[in-house]
Amino acid sequence: METALISIEVVSKIHAVGIDVQAVKRRYFVKDELKPEEVLRILKDHGMRSRLKRLKSADELLKYPPPSIILNNDGNYHVLIGKKDKKIFIFDCLEKKMTETSTETFQNSWSGLAIAVYPRFTKTEFFLNIRWLFKEFLKHRPVFSAVILSSFFIQLFGLVTPLFIQVIIDKVLAHHALTTLEVVAGAFMVVLLFDTVFNLMRNYLLYHTANKIDASLGAKVYRHLLSLPFRYFEVRKVGNIIARVRELENLRQFMTNISLTVLLDTVFSVVFVAIMALYSVYLMMIVLLFVVVIALISFLATPMIKARLDEKFQKGAAAQSFLVESITGVQTVKSLAIEGKMIKDWENSLGDYILSAFKLSNLANIAVSSSQTLQKMMTLAVIYFGVSLVFEGRLSVGQLIAFQMFGSQLSGPILRLVHMWQDFQQAKLSLNRIGDIINTPPEVVGGAITVNRLQGGIVAKEVSFRYAPDAPLVLDHVSFNINPGMMVGIVGRSGSGKSTIAKLIQRLYLPLEGSILVDGVDIRHLDPLFLRYRTGIVLQECFLFSGTIRDNIAMAAPDASMERIIQVARVAGAHEFISEMPMGYDTYVEERGSSLSGGQKQRIAIARALIMNPNILIFDEATSALDYESERSIQKNLNLIRQGRTVIFIAHRLSVMRGCDLVIVIDRGKIVETGNHDSLMKQNGLYAYLYQQQEESRL
Repeated sequence: METALISIEVVSKIHAVGIDVQAVKRRYFVKDELKPEEVLRILKDHGMRSRLKRLKSADELLKYPPPSIILNNDGNYHVLIGKKDKKIFIFDCLEKKMTETSTETFQNSWSGLAIAVYPRFTKTEFFLNIRWLFKEFLKHRPVFSAVILSSFFIQLFGLVTPLFIQVIIDKVLAHHALTTLEVVAGAFMVVLLFDTVFNLMRNYLLYHTANKIDASLGAKVYRHLLSLPFRYFEVRKVGNIIARVRELENLRQFMTNISLTVLLDTVFSVVFVAIMALYSVYLMMIVLLFVVVIALISFLATPMIKARLDEKFQKGAAAQSFLVESITGVQTVKSLAIEGKMIKDWENSLGDYILSAFKLSNLANIAVSSSQTLQKMMTLAVIYFGVSLVFEGRLSVGQLIAFQMFGSQLSGPILRLVHMWQDFQQAKLSLNRIGDIINTPPEVVGGAITVNRLQGGIVAKEVSFRYAPDAPLVLDHVSFNINPGMMVGIVGRSGSGKSTIAKLIQRLYLPLEGSILVDGVDIRHLDPLFLRYRTGIVLQECFLFSGTIRDNIAMAAPDASMERIIQVARVAGAHEFISEMPMGYDTYVEERGSSLSGGQKQRIAIARALIMNPNILIFDEATSALDYESERSIQKNLNLIRQGRTVIFIAHRLSVMRGCDLVIVIDRGKIVETGNHDSLMKQNGLYAYLYQQQEESRL
């Protein structure tokens, strides 16, 4: 059931927000009824304010302006429209009609969960930086308030502890007051108990909040990554992208290292400075002098640490890219017997990374060790000059020890602040690297068009395209007209621009000049997810995912029946070899389909494209990996394959072109010939030359 999607559609119409539920279903891969949190996310992504409410009565719900999405006890969603004369008006998303009910009946069927939906807001562009991280923490204000309160009591207990020690030394030891010792010891145990409880509570709240932010950001990064234009992935190495995503780990460490508590503890250190001034301004100035020097070392080291962090990331990304590339191409490595060269290159890349990591660790170690040494020197200086004050009678022994403890409690947060400042620099760089993903605009910004169904008409008008600003034109003012239901072949020499046309039709790229229209709509304005869902493509190098053969065929249609899966497998010529396998369609496919032959993978990919019942089907050199028997099997089924759709064959093998309604011959980015097979052979041009060359090669 899809009552959640229907309720979303209803409230979007009420608020005049165009939400295409079919596009939502594809974009969010909706298979079962949505959870309330998922409904919230969809509404938010479409610029609508919404809040999930857990209420006890209908009267509470009616205080919020309608409409509201309600969840009934039976798990179905409906839309509360309003109330009049003790009657509650509801749009029933099961029956798809308005109904009215009494308050009592409504109360009995309602689960108490409701989503209050407010008028559309102006959606601001999301931008990831260090400010965003702190804003995310501030969103959890109740937790943040509890953390501040816990920190206050922890600091208060830290204030009491030196005073207890002072009393024990000056009163108990001096006067042998065992009764006082028992009272002080008992009070001290109570303070330790509360200090432990508040520390545990503070750390739990911070870890819990940090994990929520981490989960939210991790999901957002991956969602956004898959929404980026195809060009983003082509100009970056896989290892570099993986390295950027892995920066989430550094961010997680920064958030869970209780960085906020360090800042709060540092703020509370002002109180310790004031108390130390009451004991001795002279000793307080000594402590502050050391603290300033420690802070100065940290700030001086920061630019160097930042540079080392950036160098470490670059070297690590390069090493990871090399590793991914060498493992992906391990068959080529072994075929060429270049294991030795690859090992040497890997050792060099790994060595560069380890050296950069060592330089960073060494620099950080120097900064931290210097701070720790200064802290120890501060302790020695306080004791050295404090003893003279004790001799002069200006301080008692207990006061000197208490002052030393206050000094440690002051320098401790400062020293932790030094560590945190370095972690902060790492987190800032991590956010910038993750920001390369998040801050890149997605290929769908808004206002994209979807239609109920494509007919399959494709028109190219003076299309020009190049892959880089300084690269030559791959397509040069190309124009053609493909009517719905036609079977069209595109042929030409290697590098002539054939596959580029397929990528442009899928809107993986946009034309540099000119336009491509699908059913009269410029692809610039079409929702790419909708266009690709209705456009099936079979590539020369097909990619299969880990999982069963059935999972791979039904990848884009997970609800497809077994009968439908077998049907498209038969048409693709795959059913026979799948049936011969011991597990049949439940046979597990290894990563990238390595356990299957090239022809087997190709036929599974054809079945995968057919299962969506696309209106446009593109074979981009898809038959090149097939033997002639398998190719003939597919050609026999061409009438079934082309039924009700536009089919485009991009191929070097020209035998399939005999059955095409139109053949487009392209050379060096320009269309040089058009027509069917017979008319092109009579022209005795490039097509006839390529066909004759291929026929001669078969002899």
